[in-house]
Amino acid sequence: MKAKIVSKINKSNAYFLLFGLMISLSTLKINAQQLPNYTQYLYNMQIINPAFVGYRADLSMSVLSRDQWVGLEGAPTTRTFSINGRTKRGLGIGATIVNDKIGLTETRNVNFDASYTLVISDASRLSFGLKGGMTFFNNNLFDGITIDNESYASTSGIFPNVGFGALYYNQDFYVGLSVPYLLETPQFYIEDRFKQTSLATNPNVFLSTGALFRLSQSILFKPSTMVRYTTNQPVSMDVNANFLYNEVIEAGLSYRHQSSVSALFTLVIHEKYRIGYAYDYKTLNVSGNLNTHEFILHVDLDFGQNSRWLMRNKCYF
Repeated sequence: MKAKIVSKINKSNAYFLLFGLMISLSTLKINAQQLPNYTQYLYNMQIINPAFVGYRADLSMSVLSRDQWVGLEGAPTTRTFSINGRTKRGLGIGATIVNDKIGLTETRNVNFDASYTLVISDASRLSFGLKGGMTFFNNNLFDGITIDNESYASTSGIFPNVGFGALYYNQDFYVGLSVPYLLETPQFYIEDRFKQTSLATNPNVFLSTGALFRLSQSILFKPSTMVRYTTNQPVSMDVNANFLYNEVIEAGLSYRHQSSVSALFTLVIHEKYRIGYAYDYKTLNVSGNLNTHEFILHVDLDFGQNSRWLMRNKCYF
């Protein structure tokens, strides 16, 4: 028998309290982009937190394409691919590829992820994840134009990455904490220090949470939020409100503090296939058209590997 998704009253108070605490952080300014930003991160969480590996289905795959600040030369473009699966013994395995271009620099992250899930109760789970891989970068500085017409040599290299994450979830709530990149990111050093490996002095820490509420027989409400903290930098925060109608059409709004407002639309096909689009409207005080388009295709396939995992047969989170 499938677990009920209708939230109980005593749980609702705790969930909204947690959202209230996180929303109170939104009075702080956001940080400049250090890692790729996503609007539809709910279906791309493996990129940020390896504990999500195996969380959704026996086999999950996502392809995401993001063109940020369209119309601005050298604006960020991001392409991601992720795949993960799980075994009956609670082990999740997966891989991600992220290609990110901004200005004269291009970065490709190739990571392998693993998670292990503990059974807390009949309806709740706790998982821990590890991430490891390599980052390949190319800084095409030679083609750059400076005020004094000086030229710099282009640099390229490879450096390792490790990260970790944790996730608690049940059928109608989740909260996760992760540090996806623990090592220094030296690609923007002009000198040869990028050959050294050291712990990052300002790693990005992500705290994410979401809940599920049934408003009527045909409408589900899915609030979620993500906070990103970096040492000595302002806090970045997203607040999202999505509504799912008849488990087929999903629409919502997202707000990134002092950065953008987004509209999201998704079509869910046969409860397994998700095609989504997000449009970001910038709220920064910058002239010009700096809007953003993001597309995602997500697939969940189940093969009956549910001895340790929660039964999750629909595209909710």
